[in-house]
Amino acid sequence: MSSFYRLHLNFGAQRATHPFGIALLSVGVLASGYGVLQFSSAYMNRQNQLMESDALTMRKSAFQQSEETHTKVSATQLQRFRNAALVVNELRMPWDDLLQILESAPMEQVALLSIEPIASRHQLRLSAEARNVSTMLDYLVYLQRQPSLHQVILSSHQVQRQIPGSPVRFQIQASWSEK
Repeated sequence: MSSFYRLHLNFGAQRATHPFGIALLSVGVLASGYGVLQFSSAYMNRQNQLMESDALTMRKSAFQQSEETHTKVSATQLQRFRNAALVVNELRMPWDDLLQILESAPMEQVALLSIEPIASRHQLRLSAEARNVSTMLDYLVYLQRQPSLHQVILSSHQVQRQIPGSPVRFQIQASWSEK
């Protein structure tokens, strides 16, 4: 009674693939690939330009900073050189001769309080204390007779009346000559 038949429905006829369609599809794929290639090439070129621009900006900034640093360092170094020159001048002083003169003074009643060299002017400032005015003057004459010293002058003196024995504090300036 019932028999089943297989039913085939054909909704449309199968089209045959045309070579023109395949060629058109191939051209479209190639054009798309070429467009993507051009876009990526342009994108990479732009990225390279931006990187070069950034690198140039960074180099310029680093150069300006190094110039500023170099200028600052130069001013600092200049001050260091000046300070070093002052130290060298003080070290080049004839310390042995000057100390020999001061230590060999026959004045036992004169106490040397300070020695202040002014190397740039070849001068020496002495602060001392003597028992009395005549001892102070003897010490001044002794220094004036030294061949290494010249222009030995008494720059100030003060009698210390509040101290027993009334000692005299005085300052002497002298110039020295280099051998």
